[in-house]
Amino acid sequence: MSYFFIINPTSGKGSGARLSGRIHAFFRGRGIHYEIGLTERKGHGLELSRRALLAGFTNIVAAGGDGTIREAAEPLIGKSAALGILPLGSGNGLARNLYIPLGQEAALKGLLEWEPRKIDVGLANGRPFFCAAGVGLDAEVARIFNTRLGGRRGLFPYVYHSALAFFRYSPLRTVVNINGRRLEFSPMVTAVLNGQQYGGGAKVAPGAYIDDGLLDLVVIKKAGILKTLLAVPDLFGGRLPRHTDLVTTAVSGLMEISFPPGSVYHLDGEDFSDSGSLRISVLHKALNVKAPTWGKTETT
Repeated sequence: MSYFFIINPTSGKGSGARLSGRIHAFFRGRGIHYEIGLTERKGHGLELSRRALLAGFTNIVAAGGDGTIREAAEPLIGKSAALGILPLGSGNGLARNLYIPLGQEAALKGLLEWEPRKIDVGLANGRPFFCAAGVGLDAEVARIFNTRLGGRRGLFPYVYHSALAFFRYSPLRTVVNINGRRLEFSPMVTAVLNGQQYGGGAKVAPGAYIDDGLLDLVVIKKAGILKTLLAVPDLFGGRLPRHTDLVTTAVSGLMEISFPPGSVYHLDGEDFSDSGSLRISVLHKALNVKAPTWGKTETT
C-alpha cells in the first residue's frame, strides 16, 4: 500500500502549506511508502495524479478544496487506485457527501482504516464532476469567486459573494430534456447533483445517493428575498423539496440542458463557458474512494 499526497498549499486559510509536516509526523515509523507533491497552478493536480498513477501508487490523496479533489480524481476514473481526501476547502462538498471528517487527524487516520468504496461519476460533455454541476446563480458565483484577485477564501466570503450576486443576477432561459420530457424555465439555479449537497451543509438534493447510478435535477425558481430567506433553514435541514412553489426535481441517468451560448456553468465549483448545451450522464460506481461506511461519521 502506498500513498501520494497532492496538496494545494493555498487551501484552508494557509493550512495546506503546513500539512506536509503533519503528514510526515503521522507516517513516521509506520513503514508505509508515501510521497508529497504541492500544486503550483490550476491543472497541476491533474498532472501530479497522472504521474502518481503511472508510478504505481495505490492511493492518491487530494488535500484541498473540491477543485483540487476534482483534478486529482479525474485520472482515477475506472482505475483500481483509490482517491483519498483531506478536506481543506470552503465547502468540502465531496468530503461531506462521503461522511469524511473535516479534522485533519481523523481524515489521515481514516486513510489507513477505511476500505475503498465505489461511487458514481457525473459527466458533462465528457468532463467529469463528482458532487454537482450547475447553470445559473451558482455558476455565476463560482465565476466571481474563482476570478477575483486576492481576497480571503472560506465559507464567509463565498456567502458574501453569493448574496451580492443574488440581487444582480438575471435568470437565463433554460431547457431541460429528461425522461422523455421537455422542461422550460427561467430559474435562479439549474443544478445536477450526484450527492446530496454542494458543500457547506446545504442539502440541495437530500434524497440523492452518490452510488445509485442516478443524478438528481434540482431547478430553483427566482423568488423575492423574503421567500428565499424563509427557505434557507430547509435548505440546510434537508427539506428544500417541500417548497414545491420554488423547486422542481427529477431523477435520471441522462439529461440535456440548453441555455444561452457563452453562459457560465460549473462543475464542482470550477466555471466553464462554451456552447450553451450540456449533455449529462453518469458512470456508475466508476471511482474508488477511501471513505467511512455510509451514514457513519468519525469524530474530529
